[in-house]
Amino acid sequence: EQVKVLNGRGLIALCAVRRTDGAARLDVTSTTMTPKPPSLTLVMSVLDNRDRYEFALEKATELGITRFIPLLAERSQHHRVNHDRLVAKAIAAVTQCGVPWLPEIMPAVGIDHVDWSETIVMGDDKGAPPNTADLTGDVCVVVGPEGDFSDREKSLLTNDLRTKRWAIGRNRLRAETAAIALIANVVSVR
Repeated sequence: EQVKVLNGRGLIALCAVRRTDGAARLDVTSTTMTPKPPSLTLVMSVLDNRDRYEFALEKATELGITRFIPLLAERSQHHRVNHDRLVAKAIAAVTQCGVPWLPEIMPAVGIDHVDWSETIVMGDDKGAPPNTADLTGDVCVVVGPEGDFSDREKSLLTNDLRTKRWAIGRNRLRAETAAIALIANVVSVR
């Protein structure tokens, strides 16, 4: 039987499984090196519901994020993050869907300490429709906490010339849905 083996750094190896005397061995039959995708970071406020937060990370990983930054927003209801658990969830997502690049999982930080990209995309019901022209260079998608960002955080983001405000639906979305919708829109218009 054939299996696909990934290293999380772009290498995909097709291997034949050989079974002899109860032991299994993998023989590499071919390898492919996948170039690193364009930088796409998800900066997402820590949610108090760990399952929903991890779900968002898994789906964003499947869609091709290259970096994940847990955000300790002023209105976050939860401020603890299990880094090792997030890495394990990203590895599970890569294994399940075959994405060749594992995203880098960064330590949790406040909004003043985020290493922002050239373009910041945030959901805003008064924003413009997703647009390719908005995306230059590396992209960060930012998703706030339930209850929205504080006035100070909103001001920091909306006054930053790199920020593009996208309307991604008619309804107010839960944080994990907003993260997935924004990432999917970035991927589709890039």
